[in-house]
Amino acid sequence: MELSAVIHRPASEMAYLINENVLRVSLRAKHNNIKAIEIFYGDPYDRRVTQNNQEVWTYQTKPMHRQLKGVLTDYWQVDLPVPESRHLEYAFRIKSADDRQYLYDDRRLTTYSEKNRVNIKGFRTPYLNISDVLTIPGWLKQTTWYQVIPDRFAQGKEVSLEELSDQKPSANSLNGSLQGLVQNLDYIADLGFNGLDLTPIFKAYSNHKYDTIDFFNVDSSFGEKEDLAQLVTKAHEMGIHVMLEATINYLSDASLQWQDVRKNGAHSRFASWFRIYEFPVTYSLEVDPNYARQASYAMFANNPHMPMLNLENEEVQAYLLGVLAYWVKEFDIDAWRLSHGDDIPQAFQAKIAKKLRKIRPDIYLLSENVQTSQNHIGQPVFNGAVNYPHMEVIKSYFSEKEESSGEFIAALNAQFLRNRRQTNQGMFNVLDTPLSPRLMSQAHDDPQLLRAILAFNYLQVGTPVVLYGTEQLMAGMEAPNNRQNLSWEEEKQNDVMKRYLRLLNNFRHEYADVLTDGNFEWSQYSNRYNYFSFIRTFGDKKIFVLFNLGIGSIRFQLPKNTKLILSQNLVDNENRLGQYGFVIIESKTNQN
Repeated sequence: MELSAVIHRPASEMAYLINENVLRVSLRAKHNNIKAIEIFYGDPYDRRVTQNNQEVWTYQTKPMHRQLKGVLTDYWQVDLPVPESRHLEYAFRIKSADDRQYLYDDRRLTTYSEKNRVNIKGFRTPYLNISDVLTIPGWLKQTTWYQVIPDRFAQGKEVSLEELSDQKPSANSLNGSLQGLVQNLDYIADLGFNGLDLTPIFKAYSNHKYDTIDFFNVDSSFGEKEDLAQLVTKAHEMGIHVMLEATINYLSDASLQWQDVRKNGAHSRFASWFRIYEFPVTYSLEVDPNYARQASYAMFANNPHMPMLNLENEEVQAYLLGVLAYWVKEFDIDAWRLSHGDDIPQAFQAKIAKKLRKIRPDIYLLSENVQTSQNHIGQPVFNGAVNYPHMEVIKSYFSEKEESSGEFIAALNAQFLRNRRQTNQGMFNVLDTPLSPRLMSQAHDDPQLLRAILAFNYLQVGTPVVLYGTEQLMAGMEAPNNRQNLSWEEEKQNDVMKRYLRLLNNFRHEYADVLTDGNFEWSQYSNRYNYFSFIRTFGDKKIFVLFNLGIGSIRFQLPKNTKLILSQNLVDNENRLGQYGFVIIESKTNQN
C-alpha cells in the first residue's frame, strides 16, 4: 500500500458536522489500494482501567464505505454519532489490498498491532458546537436559476419589434428595464425556472453596472425602486425567488465618496474609506482608458475608475452593512450575490451573515470569487460560491475534449470533495456567464452537445443556473457578442429548446431530494470509447445515468422495470446510444 497517499485532515472538509448529532469523516487513499477500513471512535474522556492498572480508551467500531472511486484516488467515508460530551476521538484501522493492516491515528500511520491499538492517540475534535453546522435555505434545493442582464432582456414600454430585437450588440444600452422583467416573468416561469438572478442594477456609470456610484438607488436606465418592488412582489406570487448582485469591494470614481477624496485629498472625510498610497490621487494615462499601470491608490483589476474600498474600515463596513440590509428589509429580496467575496475579510463576512440572517433567516448568501473557494467558504457565512472550477472541468471534458473520461471523473471528485456537503449543496453551478463565451459557442454551435452539457449540470449537487438566451441558442465568444439582447420575434423562438428546458426544470424539481441529498457513485466508464455513467440514490429512489461523448455509438439496452426520465440519441430498436447521447432512468431500490 502506498502509505504517502493516505490522507485525513481533522476539522476540515474531511471531518465536519452534517447536522447537530452526526460528524462525517472522510479519508483519501490511492485507487484500489485498500480493501477495508474500520474506524475506532468514541468520547475521548471515556476511559477504563485494565487489570494491569493501565488506563485505556473505550471506543466503538464502525466500517467505512468507499464513497467515490476515482482513477488515481478513492475516498472513504463514515458518519459518526456525536457523544453527549460533544467531543469525539477517532482513528483508522486499514486493511490493504494485499491484506496487510495499518493503524492511522493523530501521531502516525503505522503497522497495526495489539500494542499500537492499546496505545491509540486518535484524532480529537474540539467541542462540536451546534452553531458550526452549515445549512442552506430549504427553498434552495428546489430552485433552478435564470440569470439575466436586465439591460438585455426586455423593455417595459411599447416599442416596435425592430427596436426591441434587431439592435446590433454594442457597448451601448439596449434599454432593457425592470418593467421589462415584470411584464415578462411569465416567460421565465413558463420555462420552469423559479429563481431569478440579476446582474447589478444600482446607479452606475457604465452599461454593465459593475462600477457602482450609489448602492442605495436603482440606476435610472432600469427604472425606479418601485419597479424593483413590483418585480419582487410579482415574482414571489409566482413562486420565484430573486437574487441581487453587489460589488462591495470597490466603488466608481464617479461616486460621491471618491469625488470628495479627489477634491479634498487627505482632508476628505472619506480618505480612510479607500486604500490610498499617497495624495493627491492620480494614475498613469494609457491607450486603454480603463487600464492604468500605476496609480497612487489600489484599483480593481488595474481599472483606475474602480478605486478599492478599505473593507477593514469600520465606517465602510457600517455603510455596506446598511446597503445589504436595506434591500433585504425594504424590498424582501431572497438572496445576495457578492462579487469577489474572497476579498472580504472573514470578520466582516461574519458581520454580514449575522445582520442579514437576523432580518431573513433563510437568505441565500452567495460568494462570487475567482480564487479557490475552499478556504473562503469553509465557515458558516456564505452558503456557497459561483462554481467556476466546476464550469471549467465540464468545459475541458465536454467542449474542449482535453481529458479522458477517467481524468474527468478524477477532476470532478477533487472539486466535489474540496468542500463540505452543505457547501456543495449551495454551490451556484454556472455553465456560462456574461463574462465568458456562451454555452452554444463552447459547444461549437452543436445543439446536441449543448443539451448534453445542460443535462449533466442538472444532475449535479448544487443549484443549476442557465444564462438568459440559452433557450434561443444564443452564441458569442466575448463581449459584447455574448451579451446580445433577447429576441421576442415569434419566428426566432426555439420551441425545441424551450421544451427541453421545461423538461430539465421539471426533472430537477421532482427529483430534488435525490439530486441534492442523495449519494453519488461512479459506475462504468471507458477512456477508449469516451463514455461514463453514475448512480444517484436517496431512500428508495435510484437514478442511473449514462453519457456517451465518443465519436461512435455504444450498446445500451433499457433495463426492465425502469422508467426512462430523459434521453438524447437513444435508438431503441437498435439498443444503441449515439454521440452526445445520454439516458437518465429511474429504478426502485429497497432501503435497508
